[in-house]
Amino acid sequence: MEIIKIKLSLSNAYLIKGKKSILVDAGSPNEADKIIVAVRRADMDEKDISLILHTHGHVDHAGSTAELKRRLGVPVAVHVEDAFMLRTGTNGTVNPINFGASIYKKLLVKPFEPSEPDLVIEKEMTLKEFGVNARVAYTPGHTKGSISVLFGNNEAIIGDVMMGGFVGGNLFPSRPTYHYFYENFDEIKASIRKVIEYKPVKVYVGHGGPMTMDAIIKRFSNEL
Repeated sequence: MEIIKIKLSLSNAYLIKGKKSILVDAGSPNEADKIIVAVRRADMDEKDISLILHTHGHVDHAGSTAELKRRLGVPVAVHVEDAFMLRTGTNGTVNPINFGASIYKKLLVKPFEPSEPDLVIEKEMTLKEFGVNARVAYTPGHTKGSISVLFGNNEAIIGDVMMGGFVGGNLFPSRPTYHYFYENFDEIKASIRKVIEYKPVKVYVGHGGPMTMDAIIKRFSNEL
């Protein structure tokens, strides 16, 4: 199995190569071409993708979902608590963590093209039927329906449970920090504890990264 990071304008998507392949997150609007080009550069045929899985439903992770679904003809999955975001092309509750984040919110949090999810996740589940040795874990706080993907090789994709670095992950990307936005900060902390309990050796995030578990523990242990 291989995890391939696709760095987009505002966020990361990930191509997971297993017996089949899945795409984790779908970037901002108008990034379908970038994602498909990245898939081909990874010596993959986009027709081998079996699923588009969302860590959550915000515009920078689901903005190109509708276009990719049309072009790839694959099912779209999201947690039940975030399904309304895909269906309506809206972002739900977005609380800025500080003043700087409130500026980012005005610039970045916008409507996007809706898409009907085909698989609504209601509990933790395996992804083996989609050809990948991984399971979905519930890690809310950034949104009510935020999920993480835990892989059999002891790595994890955790979406926006936290982020790496600053300026959208472009500076010091391997340094763990809180994301700019949250829905429930207590749940964010609980989800960070949950990630630490899983003990992944490498952690991939929606912005910046990847990060090591040692770095995550060093950053958050005194606050949890």
